[in-house]
Order: sequence, then structure tokens, then C-alpha cells
Amino acid sequence: MLSDKTKSIIVDVTVYSFIILFIYTATSKIQSFKSFELVLSKSVLIGKYSTLVAWTVPSLEIVISALLIVPFTRKWGLFSALAIMLVFTIYLIYMINSGSQLICTCGGVLSSLTWKQHIWFNAVFIALALAGVKLYKP
Repeated sequence: MLSDKTKSIIVDVTVYSFIILFIYTATSKIQSFKSFELVLSKSVLIGKYSTLVAWTVPSLEIVISALLIVPFTRKWGLFSALAIMLVFTIYLIYMINSGSQLICTCGGVLSSLTWKQHIWFNAVFIALALAGVKLYKP
């Protein structure tokens, strides 16, 4: 059984990891917005909604980061982080299995990951989010 202090440390590491990840990727997407939007416009699933998605994704990443920062909304932030990581991962798996030519729009260093590495990276963050949700005590 984990002590309360250990649980708190795990939650803090999870929260700060997500804040860093989401602020980093949102900033990267915003800095290369036209490229991000162009890549999304070529997606089979997103295509005609590329502008909306291009604005929504980094905005959500920033909003979720803000939810994680504020103790009162942290639980909602953890659930939101879990949800968005699940959506990203399902989308990625769909795109890989559809045979589509994929270009990573995550931004920065994450763009250099292979698709298999990207799925594993997301899986680690999904596990972190699950742990955070389970262990968080307001």
C-alpha cells in the first residue's frame, strides 16, 4: 500500500508532466499553425474540419493545463488529460491501420518519434493519467 505522501508525489509528477507536455505541444502547434492546419486538412477523418481542429487542439491543451494547475479543478484536469490522450491514441491507431500517409503534427521533439514509439509514449501518459485519477485526493 502506498503512503499518502507517495500518492501525492505520483499525482504531482503526473500533473506537472501533463502541463509540460501540453504547453510544449500547444506552443509548437501554434508556432507552426499553417503547417499544422495543412497536415490536418489532408487527414481522411478531419479534412474539412481542419481549421476548427487546428484551433481546438492547442486550445484544449492549454485549458487542460490550466485545470491541472488549479487545485480545485485538478481532478477535472486529470480526467480531461486522460480523455484527450485516449482520443489522440485512438486516432493515431486508426490512421496507422488505415494505411494513410501520416505526418506527425505533435510538434517539436515528439515529431521525431516513430509511430510505434508515439503509441508507447501515449500509453505511458495514459497510464500516468489513470494513476493520477485514481490516486488524487483533493
